Amino acid sequence: MLNIAPVKSTHYPKLRSCIDDCIQSVAQWQGLDSKGMYGDAWQMFLDEPQAPDQPLIERIRLPRINTGYLSAYHGLTFSYIERTELAMDRSYMLDLLENQLSSGMPVLVGFDSYDCPWCVAYRRLHTSHACLAVGLDREKSLIYLTDAYYGKDLEVIDFSILEGACHFYALFGRCEVSRSCSDWQTILQEVLTSPAQQIRPDQVGVQLRAYAQAYLEIGIQPDNSPEASSAFKIYANALPISRIRFSQFLQLLEREGPAPALSRAAEGYRQAGEQWDLINQFMIKGMCSGNKPAARVKLHRNMCEIIRLEEQLLEELVDLAMTTQPSR
Repeated sequence: MLNIAPVKSTHYPKLRSCIDDCIQSVAQWQGLDSKGMYGDAWQMFLDEPQAPDQPLIERIRLPRINTGYLSAYHGLTFSYIERTELAMDRSYMLDLLENQLSSGMPVLVGFDSYDCPWCVAYRRLHTSHACLAVGLDREKSLIYLTDAYYGKDLEVIDFSILEGACHFYALFGRCEVSRSCSDWQTILQEVLTSPAQQIRPDQVGVQLRAYAQAYLEIGIQPDNSPEASSAFKIYANALPISRIRFSQFLQLLEREGPAPALSRAAEGYRQAGEQWDLINQFMIKGMCSGNKPAARVKLHRNMCEIIRLEEQLLEELVDLAMTTQPSR
């Protein structure tokens, strides 16, 4: 049994990810950090609608955590594996869990929270959740889980429950650190202006404005069912979570190489995350009260204020990354 304490990735009860919580728990258990994996979190795309009735909130696309940065900055590897074909075999999964746990590393298991007794979505909503497998009793067919998102130190379930619900897993490992966070200016320049980035900092405001304009025009269609409200929160929370993530990344750089501008930007992105969360709450109220145009106009103005803040923050960060530092 691995003694891994459940650790929250942020202090916000709702603005965090179960996968982030799992990674942060393993990182802290190993005496490491994990915030470097948020270097891409400033990005945002609004996809074209795939169908006339596709909910607006489902068109928001944000980058996944950057596992390359996690390895380079912190020496922790993390690899997603979709559970298909061979991995669907019971013996294969049991062998994998047994081997990985015997090597001294947990396994992240992702499953349908509809089948997880302690999840709020249990028997209500089909959605994804993740825990850490920290122990296995193969003879009794029991698996021991730590759930940082729900603050569960240890839960024991029959493996057959996980066998049917698990649709992906992830493996952890250690590697040599190849980048120093103390070189904060080079790192900031890389994460903002690298040719590998899918979007430039000056394009983020355009994407966010397209989202705000689409909300102004069509809003969120009324649906008072618990399932619709839960599904909305899952999709909508991704935007504020991404801004909180980038705030944490900037805090990591600021700790390694103190710079007042980094501290101000980190605080700005923290506020942006909280404000986008408030926008989501008002969107739900508007949805439940009939998606009225007048309410959308007011909320659109608030969205534009947050967008202006993000544009200013990104412009300042690009300038900071490109400014030549004085010789020491």
